[in-house]
Amino acid sequence: MRCFLLLCWLLGCAPGMVHALPSVPDAPAEDALNLYCLRLSYPAVSALERDGDGAQWLVLADGRRVLYSRGRAELQADPWNVDVRTSMADLYPLEPERPATPSGVAPGRRRSYALLAALYGADAGEVGRGLHTALLLGQPVRMAKAAALALRKVEPLLAEAVREEPGLRGLLKSDGGFLWRRVAGEQRLSPHAYGVALDLSARRAPYWRWSRLRPHPMQQSYPPAIVTAFESQGFIWGGKWHEYDLMHFEYRPELICKARILRGLEKMNAAGFETGGATGEMEPRP
Repeated sequence: MRCFLLLCWLLGCAPGMVHALPSVPDAPAEDALNLYCLRLSYPAVSALERDGDGAQWLVLADGRRVLYSRGRAELQADPWNVDVRTSMADLYPLEPERPATPSGVAPGRRRSYALLAALYGADAGEVGRGLHTALLLGQPVRMAKAAALALRKVEPLLAEAVREEPGLRGLLKSDGGFLWRRVAGEQRLSPHAYGVALDLSARRAPYWRWSRLRPHPMQQSYPPAIVTAFESQGFIWGGKWHEYDLMHFEYRPELICKARILRGLEKMNAAGFETGGATGEMEPRP
């Protein structure tokens, strides 16, 4: 019952609407945290429903539904295109953590493409209409609106880091934000296609398919100041994946939110974030 009431609070139920979420009473605590971070990161998420087969669905403000959980153990056809719950299952390691990344460890590389399409657009035209431009050390980068707004907050942090360590500039050349394309060497769409990823200095920060090194030494030596600046505003870094992508930063605020709360750096509260630690700050969201 406590978990039911917690989830109802997280999803904004009015006192007389508790019955609208019949699936909540047996939801584990992890689901409560996931849903808190999803709603904080994506205000379009408005409710959770369970169907007759036991699957749970996120309901968006416009009525569309996105699969949150299949509700039973079931092999997913593509291990990298998953339901929302599975996409949040691997805990993202915040700086200064850079743990070993054995095969299969890639927090954030598993994505719910249904959620990406619902939030940002289902085709190039729809995504394109929602793009905004942000500057990265004077370089224009086109991204989805929420990602662009976050990047605008990253930019002054990087500028300060470059003032303190000018050599960082060589790793901060923009090699593109939005581009409707597939993941290199694969059939799935890239997060670049949804306007939520950008690449930096591809010639200096390689992709795993371009290198024989496993792991790559830059997974440990890449400057923490750059990674910390991006993580503080909701971006994850592809250097923390087994199938590393050292140039890649991706806007996944729900993963950063979950990691910060589980590490005691933030507290769950109705208004937004409360900063509880000293390793960067996440902007409060209404």
